[in-house]
Amino acid sequence: MTDICEFEVPLTRQPEFFLMNDDQSVSIIASQDDGIYYNHRTKAFVDLDETFRITNIKEIIHDHEDRVFYLLCNKYMGKLGLFLIVFDEFNPMKHKFFFKYKNRLDISDADMFVVRNKEKNYKELIVSYKSIMVNTYTLMIADISSETQWT
Repeated sequence: MTDICEFEVPLTRQPEFFLMNDDQSVSIIASQDDGIYYNHRTKAFVDLDETFRITNIKEIIHDHEDRVFYLLCNKYMGKLGLFLIVFDEFNPMKHKFFFKYKNRLDISDADMFVVRNKEKNYKELIVSYKSIMVNTYTLMIADISSETQWT
């Protein structure tokens, strides 16, 4: 057995997410409370929850065409809501909040997908989740085929 890397800061919970980019040079390992970005080539660590000031990570996906990660979480700076961050696969400091909705609701059963149709020249991000205590299921579709996005 060979150690690939040893985390500088240990995770506080059992990881729920493990995701790599297509060439497996970058990985993200995360639990609900912690998120760690690791670049296997440069040996760079980024503590995602500290960098973005988030917790309650609900879903993480990678878009190989745009070479970005999408991270969906339920808390930002201690406030409940729906927060989606998109960041570059090789530089997580190059990030932006895709949306910030402060709605004071816990969410669960979250999923995200990227849907493409090259013939019709569109690309969409689909986000779905269940609001706890309200028992509503929400499905959001955002156009990500251009710089100007609509939801």
